[in-house]
Amino acid sequence: MRKILTGLFLTFAFIACQNDKKSEEARQINYFDIQTYFKEKATSLTKKNPLINKTITVNKEVENKRLKIVDWKQELSLFINSDINKIAWKNSYSKDSISFKVVYIAKEKDLKTRKIIINYDNQKNVNQIYICNQTDNLLLKGKEELIFIPLKGYEIKKYQKVILLGEKTYLIKGVF
Repeated sequence: MRKILTGLFLTFAFIACQNDKKSEEARQINYFDIQTYFKEKATSLTKKNPLINKTITVNKEVENKRLKIVDWKQELSLFINSDINKIAWKNSYSKDSISFKVVYIAKEKDLKTRKIIINYDNQKNVNQIYICNQTDNLLLKGKEELIFIPLKGYEIKKYQKVILLGEKTYLIKGVF
């Protein structure tokens, strides 16, 4: 019995690894590369290892901490996972550019990432990224607003309404 369970576990682990490879291969860069940008920021922040002021508000309870983040990829995962560069989404976002700003807006209602706004300085460096994600299904209604300002910090506003569990609001601010 133990050998069968071990075999099943290894089979599922192998399949999971294959699915990860396929999801990586299923990307095509048609829009700003959010995923790579934030993975690079996570690597850079890991090397710098800055002390940050982090404020977490859940509903109306506030907690402040001064700390070093151990896993920046995990800390920025909501940003990383807002990637819109899937092959299937090649024509799913409209792009509007004006001087130092690029705006991507979802054309289809069922896409989680609804809007991305990237502001640049006059040297064409990113100076702010705003992302709006929404989920609306039978079990969950939710909205996330993510703001990242390089060299300054980030903010995550999240609202969730889960059937049978109620509503929760989160606000997470990290200041470098």
